[in-house]
Amino acid sequence: MKRLLVGVAGTPALKSKIECAVDLARAHGAEISVLSVVDVERISYVGAVPLGAGRYAQDLRDSRAERSHRLDEDAIGTFEEACKSAGVPVRTIREEGRPLEVLTNVWRYHDLCLLSARGWFDYGVLPEPQNDLLKLIASGVRPLLTVTEEPRPFRRALVAYNGSFESAKAMKQFLQMALWPQMELHIACVGKPKSEEAPKELLENAEGYCRLYGHTPVGVHLEGDIQGALLTHAEKVDADVLVLGSSYRKILLMKRFGKNALALLKDSKVPLFLSH
Repeated sequence: MKRLLVGVAGTPALKSKIECAVDLARAHGAEISVLSVVDVERISYVGAVPLGAGRYAQDLRDSRAERSHRLDEDAIGTFEEACKSAGVPVRTIREEGRPLEVLTNVWRYHDLCLLSARGWFDYGVLPEPQNDLLKLIASGVRPLLTVTEEPRPFRRALVAYNGSFESAKAMKQFLQMALWPQMELHIACVGKPKSEEAPKELLENAEGYCRLYGHTPVGVHLEGDIQGALLTHAEKVDADVLVLGSSYRKILLMKRFGKNALALLKDSKVPLFLSH
């Protein structure tokens, strides 16, 4: 990894984003791109304006835009100072427009995108940030690493693996990127594998592949609903990141992984590595 893209605003997860991004950049000799997007069109909408209230409506639009720019500039300043102290190269990208479109365009020259699972371009810029996060993956912005509000060390990963090509791609990309090379690795298969293998055989094959990358994984077969089983096991093994795979079609249709991922984004207390 040589270039990390971080979406910022005045979100509660800013501190967590900074710590995670700076640690990864130092470990990999990478640079950080800090992206600020102000959706002027959306925040300027004030509804129907009564006759004679045009000046008030314009003042409201101007104050909203000014506040969004100010919050972003505060976040950028905090990020730049942290990078300077750590000796990490940083560049700032300031844009106005639709956040999804801007980020998708900027993403083309980056290796990893780091966002917050809740309100990643915050303060009302996106009405449903979890849904839009799935749209980012569907549009090709992947892998994504979502962080929680509280900073945490990355020591253990739980890979959700069911034998599908999508989950295999996510697992392989996570291993190949080696974001945290010394991370303790756990693999969980929930329910019947998609590959028609027996769960034991599936996990043994996955464990063997992971050992090639220097890990000594621990595999487990779980029963129950995907969301509940994964989150419960993540808590049991004290996982610091949950690795999930998906497919373009399933996300667009909001079926299977889409619904599970959306629920996990809302309920997970640990960061998510999302790819396919």
